[in-house]
Amino acid sequence: MTVKRIICSTPIEAEGFRAALAEAGIESVTYDETNSKVARGILDQTTEIMVKEEDYEQAMKVFQTYQSEHEAAKPWCPKCGSENVSACQKKNPNFRQLPRILATLLAYIPFGCCTTKRFVCNDCGHKWER
Repeated sequence: MTVKRIICSTPIEAEGFRAALAEAGIESVTYDETNSKVARGILDQTTEIMVKEEDYEQAMKVFQTYQSEHEAAKPWCPKCGSENVSACQKKNPNFRQLPRILATLLAYIPFGCCTTKRFVCNDCGHKWER
């Protein structure tokens, strides 16, 4: 029996995806996170889900649907899974905009302010940007 792997960015996302696979009637197994992290590095939080090769195409469709629904949903903390998060716009410092400023000066194109969304979990205090 041949298996294929689908990589999820966090263990919480992997568990949600496995639940979606179970709903679709697809058998799956979570790859041992501790062993896989040793090979890829301790700081890598990716988790692999293994499915049978014959179920792979259907599993990928379920994964794409799961990701699109999850992205459209309210933001959640990748560390603890809580939906109790705050969002704010963060202006990037000027030194991070230096390549953009130089390109603008060279091309004579007006430039604006570069912002990114920053989220803070109100439960565990984890901060991340999207």
